[in-house]
Amino acid sequence: MNFSAVLRLNSPALSFAIPKGRRKKQSSSATVIFEQALAVVNDLIFAKRGKYLSEVEIVVLKGAWNDDDYKEMAKNSPYSLNYLQRRIAPPLWEILSETIGNGEVIGKKKLRYCLEQLTKKYHTQSTSILEQIPNYLVRDLEGQLPDVSSFYGRIQELTNLKELIIKNRCVSILGVAGTGKSALAAKLIEELSVESPPRFDCLVWKSVSHALSIQDLVADLIELTDDLKPESKSPEHTQAMITVLINQLQSQRCLVVLDECEDLFQTDNLEQRLEYKVFFRRLLEEQHQSCFLLTSRVWPNEFDVFIEADRPIQYLRIEGLDPEAAMQFLSAQGLVGQEKCCKELIETYRGNPVEMKAVVNRIHHFFASNTQSFFDNKTTFISSRFQEMLNEMFGQVLSELQQQVMIYIAEEEALNTVSIGFNELIKGLRQKYKSSVSTSELITALEVLEKQSLIESSKNTVTKEISFTLQPVIKKYIKKDPLGLVHASNASPNLAFAF
Repeated sequence: MNFSAVLRLNSPALSFAIPKGRRKKQSSSATVIFEQALAVVNDLIFAKRGKYLSEVEIVVLKGAWNDDDYKEMAKNSPYSLNYLQRRIAPPLWEILSETIGNGEVIGKKKLRYCLEQLTKKYHTQSTSILEQIPNYLVRDLEGQLPDVSSFYGRIQELTNLKELIIKNRCVSILGVAGTGKSALAAKLIEELSVESPPRFDCLVWKSVSHALSIQDLVADLIELTDDLKPESKSPEHTQAMITVLINQLQSQRCLVVLDECEDLFQTDNLEQRLEYKVFFRRLLEEQHQSCFLLTSRVWPNEFDVFIEADRPIQYLRIEGLDPEAAMQFLSAQGLVGQEKCCKELIETYRGNPVEMKAVVNRIHHFFASNTQSFFDNKTTFISSRFQEMLNEMFGQVLSELQQQVMIYIAEEEALNTVSIGFNELIKGLRQKYKSSVSTSELITALEVLEKQSLIESSKNTVTKEISFTLQPVIKKYIKKDPLGLVHASNASPNLAFAF
């Protein structure tokens, strides 16, 4: 999908430049569901006290929303009646009164009405902003930019990103499929768009989920960052086009998001890869105060030289949601009152929202929403999106040594259920594959795999020795090898896995 948008923050009327479509009207009389209200109040609570609602607080909120008494809340959750009614509810009503009460006391009876009015007001205000946009510029964002109305956690990542995009001319958000890279970038755009004074004059979103030619990409970016000036004829030659773009990035401070850009450097077209390397070299070396924010599953090898040369480029590798945010996510998916099982799900899928949602959907469909019944017949699922990513990694991206590292760790963990130390890893690889793997080659391979979140590392608190492991979903993929990409030439055909 090739999708782009631009939000200008320095003009009297907020404006978007987006492919043609229709505007989606939001009615203030629309029915409010609990998840919408929770998303709004959760952000307000965080702004007030510095942390989001806990799982047990959400239990009380949802119970009050459904007009349940405390006995019903306790019955439908792992918490006792006394704990909910005496320990959780009073401070919750107090913080809600301070945050959304507008001078009134918010209690269990008033909660739903107050949250409905608050949520409708929030959406009405969002619509009123759209009304200010000139009609000839209004386009439909629906279904294109990631929906961040229900956004969980990522407070530290957002803080880090806001610092990185000011200090650097290029920042890459890295992570495996489903971790929420695009959602994080979209949430950043949302927060930057309401800052006063704004950090950027112009916020641009460009989807590059297929390998655009450099000429097409630069031409689009010239149009998107043109500050609504009268159109002029674009140069024909690529380097001249890049010069025009950089001039526009110098005249205003832009944040340009290139979403899903891994294909730009994974193409077999060596000429195109070289052109993109030159493009980013110029963006990094020529003076301007704008920043390119990339979301990608992989870190391009072409960028290593920029890091080594101390150019203004950095990456932020994100993992799954933290435990508290992941519990909120699972609660919103309908898994309430199953704390122990939810914690095991979070650990197995490393807080990956897409992977957890795929499992939850199966629990609802096949196990009648009974999480315990699922764990009595436990297995490890791989979503189609995650499998597609691993197919690409083993089929096109990973070197032979990188694949051997992952396979060896998977085999050893299946036999010994412990992480693999560095010394053991290099010795084992040499024995298994009868090769003279050098220490420097192995370190380079491990660095790449860590950067791409394909292996996990930890250090012994006493010896400080580093060891490596794989998350269960990746081990399951290596064991299944659905397309025959893993064991074609690298590993033993039969691994002693237990899944």
